[in-house]
Amino acid sequence: MINNGNQQVSDNNGVIHMNINDLQYYVSLSQEKNFSKVAQQYHVSQPTVSAAIKRLETQFASQLLVRGNPHQAITLTPAGEQLLAHANEMLYHFRLATVEIQNSHRQHLVMGMPPIIETNYFPRIAKQLPDHYLENLDTVEEGSLSALKDLKYGKLDISFLGYVDEIDDSEIQIDEFDRQPFSILVTKQNPLAKRTTIAFRELKGQPFILFKNSFVHDQVFRTLAQANHMRPAVIFRSIETQSIINLVAQDVGIGLLSNAVKVTNPNVVLLKLTDTPQPKFKLGLATRKDTVFSPSQAKIIEKIRQVTFHSSKS
Repeated sequence: MINNGNQQVSDNNGVIHMNINDLQYYVSLSQEKNFSKVAQQYHVSQPTVSAAIKRLETQFASQLLVRGNPHQAITLTPAGEQLLAHANEMLYHFRLATVEIQNSHRQHLVMGMPPIIETNYFPRIAKQLPDHYLENLDTVEEGSLSALKDLKYGKLDISFLGYVDEIDDSEIQIDEFDRQPFSILVTKQNPLAKRTTIAFRELKGQPFILFKNSFVHDQVFRTLAQANHMRPAVIFRSIETQSIINLVAQDVGIGLLSNAVKVTNPNVVLLKLTDTPQPKFKLGLATRKDTVFSPSQAKIIEKIRQVTFHSSKS
């Protein structure tokens, strides 16, 4: 069971095996290498931290730390390194369980929403969702890399994601609903606008306008640059798709954008990339695999899934 007062974990017979606070002190101690700093961090006395470590060493019948003199940083024994790996995992799941249980009492669902999906996909999805579902949906606008991290650590209940490489994470379930190639965006005044295709290596010396680093587009840009042994100049970064398109239209620079974005500006021309292998921008709907949603949350998620996958086929 979990006891909120002492945050102790015990088995069905009531025998205490672990104290969550002890694990927190231990992980912090492995980072700080100093008992006094850990005590200050958690606003407890130094003997409290020492007692926690002693309990863990008794529990595992192993020395976990090598305590030097007061002027030397502590080090972990091999047994201590083993415990550290498991302690990080246990604390992660404890914090996640706390968040999920708190969230299950809510009617609302917190969903990650990368800008490209918010602008180019979600309007037609939202159109098919009942009003009471939309009222109980809280969206967080952020890049896919940030959204994946927030989903993993419980800040989001569910998230749309854009990605290139398959997401290999045992904690995350993602269902792909669309994939699109990438194009280079140039203004109609650019001499390159007379073409329909281009290789990335031909863009050497061109100034780029890109998304910020937390976006998958930046990952694709860096991959293409490395593959072609280039260091292209990035003169401006934005989190807004339309800002990038508008700047390209004004001939400030050129852009790299997935075809998932529908470009309607008449002053912007799209050039198909000829690079092989060519990256593809995949779009998916992701959840944590072990999350138990409340009945109201589960209904919203199921409806979003139905509408999303139906819309992607139509």
